[in-house]
Amino acid sequence: MAITEPGLAAEAVGRPQRWRRGDAPTVALHWLVALLLLVSLATGFRVAADALEAGWWRGVAARIAPQGAVLLWHIASACALLAAAAGYVTFLVRARQVGRVRLDARQRAGLRSPDARRRWKSVNVLIYWLAFGLVFAAGTTGLLMYSDLVNRAEWRLSHLHRWIAFSLAGYVVLHVSAQLALDGWRALYAILVPRRSFGVAAAAAGAALALAAVALTIDWLTVRTLAVGKVQDVPRIDGAFDDPAWQDAHAVTIETAGGANLFSGGTNVTVRAVHDDTHAYFLFEWRDPTRSLTHLPLQKTAAGWRMVQNGFYRADETDFYEDKFAVMLSNADRFAALRATHLGPRPVETLPGASGQRGLHYADDWPVLDVWHWMAVRTDPLGQAEDDYFGPLRLPSDSPLDRYAGGYAPDPGAGGYLQNWRDLLEGPISRRIDGGVVPRFLPADPSVLARYGKVDVDPASSDEAPLWLPAQEARPYSSELDATFPDGSMVPSVMVRRPIEGDRADVAAVGRWSDGLWHLEMKRALDTGSTYDVALGDGTYLWVAVFDHTQTRHSWHMRPLRLRME
Repeated sequence: MAITEPGLAAEAVGRPQRWRRGDAPTVALHWLVALLLLVSLATGFRVAADALEAGWWRGVAARIAPQGAVLLWHIASACALLAAAAGYVTFLVRARQVGRVRLDARQRAGLRSPDARRRWKSVNVLIYWLAFGLVFAAGTTGLLMYSDLVNRAEWRLSHLHRWIAFSLAGYVVLHVSAQLALDGWRALYAILVPRRSFGVAAAAAGAALALAAVALTIDWLTVRTLAVGKVQDVPRIDGAFDDPAWQDAHAVTIETAGGANLFSGGTNVTVRAVHDDTHAYFLFEWRDPTRSLTHLPLQKTAAGWRMVQNGFYRADETDFYEDKFAVMLSNADRFAALRATHLGPRPVETLPGASGQRGLHYADDWPVLDVWHWMAVRTDPLGQAEDDYFGPLRLPSDSPLDRYAGGYAPDPGAGGYLQNWRDLLEGPISRRIDGGVVPRFLPADPSVLARYGKVDVDPASSDEAPLWLPAQEARPYSSELDATFPDGSMVPSVMVRRPIEGDRADVAAVGRWSDGLWHLEMKRALDTGSTYDVALGDGTYLWVAVFDHTQTRHSWHMRPLRLRME
């Protein structure tokens, strides 16, 4: 933790100062800890910069923070940092060097000493203990966020963890300044030119490796299991959640955090699953005070039609969007959620970044990750979820109208919904933010709008009416039909055409909202035979994400559930 230790440059008052050298284990541990701390802070800044409430640190991250799979690197470096700290403690004990950092009466007296050098030595010991405390606090809050021990959203652990990290960054400046005040540039010499002394280095390295091995083993052993029972009377996929099969099904609750609009950024998702040797059936339940169906409504004004939105064109709409839910599956890696998330404006230098500048999902070096994407407006009327995947990076489209999505794509198929507008101002997305639109289709008669009721554009209100346009009630846009709609008219931005077909149609799904809770039933074949899907069985890992009327800022969790087929 320290650049030099109190005992390394100790000398009698009044004697000529000598150029002291640190022992090799201390120097090696110092630089290892410094490197790991730097990686942890740099990757942590990138993660913190993605938060909706990000402040000044977003600007810092834009300049210094790395991009890519920084979540994985952040957790790996933090675990290694704690292991190195354990090695350092082992070294101090085995080498009988605990006195270097002991905060005893002598050190406390040194704080009041008239001798400046003695005061600075005592101050440095206090600073070491500040480092110990901050690293312990960062490790504890990080472990709680990673684990399933507490609800990290409810406890606001991310906020506490972030400010501890900022304090660690400040500690580095304080530590270097105090060392320079104590020994000047001799402090740098002490950690660059060590003396050879490896007597207990093996014990320290062994302690660090042992702690890392124990941590990995505990992580593997404590992944929670979802028992998927076999049933004869299978559930109906209707969102009613009253089927007998669900009454005895094993339930596991996942704590998610980090999403927009949710209370403290998160919500708990309760998962149940059963199978009949052919298909798997899932029931997901989560709390959401509002049923959000006002998906980018199209409003007619005196100047023409406009899309009601606050961030859609930068892929960061958090007001006028539908509720959504996603499931991710992997048979290969329990760290897949971390490895498939690549944060930053441009995670791959040779390819464009996402339009929202937040990052990309892709999975380059292992089989595809199966993603089921249910949308309350675009797929629920069809009784389906869109079967998607995270796979290798794709090349960008030549059209400036297409967003680049990295390795996120739908499975092959056709049908489904249609986005019911054309942008008046075409070209790069940045030019279309304030542009108007023209509906592709309008209701056949303005009276149809009465069925929707009053479209409430207050994102905090709950929507009751279906806000999508069935294909049988639609007519292609024409100026004559447009003239029959008065200013202020609101029409849906989604036209539901026909059921999704092909590989993309593997997942049946119906959601029902009541009394502040979503209940979502899903069904899929255990093995579809598709290269874009993950076969469901023992050892399949599952993650969930909740979108509360937000385009991309979903809640999430790091550790998966592991399926166990019964």
